[in-house]
Amino acid sequence: MLKAPLPLSSSTRSALKTLGAMIRAARLERGMSQAELGQRLGVSRHTVITLEKGDPKVGVGTVFEAATIVGIPLLAEDQHALNKLATTVASLASVLPERGRRKQVTVRDDF
Repeated sequence: MLKAPLPLSSSTRSALKTLGAMIRAARLERGMSQAELGQRLGVSRHTVITLEKGDPKVGVGTVFEAATIVGIPLLAEDQHALNKLATTVASLASVLPERGRRKQVTVRDDF
């Protein structure tokens, strides 16, 4: 039984394809084979091929680790900038409500 394709926007699909192409280019620039990258990631060469095509079925952790291995910065240029971003996000999160749902209000319309 075939799985239905993930319902992704064209913007998301484009970003996945772009990131996959960036990973491929950086891998080639470093003279690394798909098999070598797969070994470092703990995945098969086929998964690396799929990742480089921008397939959304590859785990986000695998994609991020591949980007890190080949030197593509994620969210920040270096660890210091990433730590600063994490602190900022934590500060913002601390003032947000814990839940995204509103409390249900009982309407009293028995008048």
